[in-house]
Amino acid sequence: MYKHILHDHLDGGLRPETCLELAKALNYKPILEVEDVSSFFNRSESKSLEDYLEAFTHTIALMQTFENIERIAYEAAVDMHNNDINFYESRYAPFYSVNDELSPLDVINAINSGFKLAKNEYGIESGLILCGMRHDPQNVIDVSDLAIEYKDLIIGFDIAGPEYGFMPSKYKEAFKKIKENNINVTIHAGEGDGVASIQDALDNGAKRIGHGVRIIEDVNLINKNLGKVASHIVEKQIPLEVCITSNLHTNMYKNLEEHPIKQLIDLGFNITLNTDNRLMSNTSVNYELENCKLIGINDPDSLLKCSASDSFLESRH
Repeated sequence: MYKHILHDHLDGGLRPETCLELAKALNYKPILEVEDVSSFFNRSESKSLEDYLEAFTHTIALMQTFENIERIAYEAAVDMHNNDINFYESRYAPFYSVNDELSPLDVINAINSGFKLAKNEYGIESGLILCGMRHDPQNVIDVSDLAIEYKDLIIGFDIAGPEYGFMPSKYKEAFKKIKENNINVTIHAGEGDGVASIQDALDNGAKRIGHGVRIIEDVNLINKNLGKVASHIVEKQIPLEVCITSNLHTNMYKNLEEHPIKQLIDLGFNITLNTDNRLMSNTSVNYELENCKLIGINDPDSLLKCSASDSFLESRH
């Protein structure tokens, strides 16, 4: 089976050296004034998801031209190839790069152009999932409309950003239209909020759950009995896009030993291993595989080998 990454944010995965080079070209002082770019972006000491997300202000500032976006997408795909990934599903909130010179379509085309360059050179297949930002209702509506208009250029739709207080059902009409247009849906849930958020994501058409690790709160860990939502997810083998290092850095768990990934695997959940934000978490596919081994997962490579039906990208080939 092919190896997949299903959950990786384009604006969270820039190479540190690229950040510095682009910052110099743009004279972007917040990056130029720091001693070490990697340390500047590292969010291992974040106190919350919201604190972790603050770093994206600076990567997005570098993603305001077609050429920069194309390069960042190309390098992301190449970095995945160098970690033995065959299918790379990347996600981005396109309106963060819209300006006087770039339309939303330009942003999509720049990303896909970078992916095409990487495919031509290395053979890696890459696809774009559009993200609406759940704390901004108009943004979610605009991105969902964009996804429908250009559905042949993308592979899916997601909502990301601060989860608590922003249930997917706030945007049920947008999700209804997305479903009517046969666009694949993955939703961030079970990261900054609990089981109710996961259920709400499923109710609004999610085929996969971004993160989803707080489904463990629907499990009686003494007798291993699963609650209603957990039972449904196991029965239907709905994929959970788990990002170990990111979960530690957003202060969900204090250390690897507390992370529930192995418990979820042992309980029969469909777990996929992912990177989330490689720059902010100073991580890579290989680093996440090593984390799995430290936790006691014997065959972590298997967590990259999802079925074609779980992959929005492979199902199109």
